Amino acid sequence: MKKGIYILMCMCILLAGCSSEQSGKKAAKKKAVTAKVQSAPYELLVVADKEWLKTGTGKVLMEVLESPIEVLPQVEPAFRITSINPDAFNGVFRTYANIVCVDVGEKYKEPEVRLAVNVYARPQRILYVTAPDHRSFEQLVAERGKTLLDELNENEFARERTLLEKQKSGVVSRQANKQFGVDINAPQDIDDIKVGKNFFWASASKQEFRLNICMYTLPLQDMTADQMLAARDSVMKINIPGGKEGQWMETDPRAVLAEKVQVGGRQIAAFRGLWGIRKDAMGGPFVAYYYPDSVNNRLLVAEGFIFAPEEKKRPLIRKIEASLQTVAGL
Repeated sequence: MKKGIYILMCMCILLAGCSSEQSGKKAAKKKAVTAKVQSAPYELLVVADKEWLKTGTGKVLMEVLESPIEVLPQVEPAFRITSINPDAFNGVFRTYANIVCVDVGEKYKEPEVRLAVNVYARPQRILYVTAPDHRSFEQLVAERGKTLLDELNENEFARERTLLEKQKSGVVSRQANKQFGVDINAPQDIDDIKVGKNFFWASASKQEFRLNICMYTLPLQDMTADQMLAARDSVMKINIPGGKEGQWMETDPRAVLAEKVQVGGRQIAAFRGLWGIRKDAMGGPFVAYYYPDSVNNRLLVAEGFIFAPEEKKRPLIRKIEASLQTVAGL
């Protein structure tokens, strides 16, 4: 009898422990951030003393954050910025997707940029930029300015990619798979395909070529930037002619940026530039990603370009570039 009572007591203690553990897990779950960000795409909140932002040091930071997107026909900043004092940082302001919190004071031992993810909402990135004095702050911004923008830009690209997963063009996905054995999440509005030799051009037929994606292959070999652009022009001359004889798409050599970008954990070549139609005023920005495919001994080029006269290009070119980042199957 005593043995039975002892076993029963042990079981009660064990159950109580399990119950306590489960309660702890539930409490932890409740603390998880579930709120969705409320800010519009490409909005940035700067949390800093507004008067300080007007100082020379504050202007150093703002010049970086207000930097324009590279290689567009007109100047367009990467973000639309709202600034507030630290004591106002509550409520809806905490649901911004992109936040930069700034503080300068002797309490900090050294200048630092710290990244926090999904603190108040999802998907959110908060950059805490701190320094013990103005001089070290300015040096920090000079050294890490591009990194700051890259972190914020990647958050916006991630939001675009998530949206493209839910609203993608089945027409483009099927053609990419059929012709090149890869997948890509193109904007849903892109619904018209023109197919060439090792090439296709997909466009939004109802929007007068506003959004466009091309995919084609080049030999897998070492090429200089000039050789890659010459190859691009050769492909476009054949596949995207103008409305009259002697017209075709070509690269504006005066406005081209070659760089390396990170996609899916690997570094690939990319070009940003302006395209135009030879002997015509039609043109706009483009971005091209070059994916090495050693299995098939080829370089797969995924390129997006837009035609949007008198419109802001930022949301369009960013959406197209996010699409290029979704190429999968290589």
